[in-house]
Amino acid sequence: MASKELGGKLRELRDSKGFTQQQVADELGLKNKSTLGSWEIGKSEPDAFTFLKLCKLYGVDNILGVFGDETPTPKKTDMHLTDQEREIILRYRKSDTIDKQIVLRALGMDEKGDNEKMA
Repeated sequence: MASKELGGKLRELRDSKGFTQQQVADELGLKNKSTLGSWEIGKSEPDAFTFLKLCKLYGVDNILGVFGDETPTPKKTDMHLTDQEREIILRYRKSDTIDKQIVLRALGMDEKGDNEKMA
């Protein structure tokens, strides 16, 4: 079932980028802008692949933050994280491979460091 909330957010994102419906339709390879219009009024929704293309076009890098709950329901765990620890984890997840390697090395958790300790 289509969502008016999703459609409204799609329109808001398009407007914030200054794109016309026709420009977005052309970028996505849609036959006409009416398809995009039906998504924006909540009459229908794009398929998952097209939705991801829209997110890329609109510069959305945090899909849950923009289209849903910022933090998914956490799984039950015995470990409690502070806000700072949670922020570190979120930033680590968004980091590129090189930055992740730097963090792991600083924490002594990198493979190279582990291999050197074993030798």
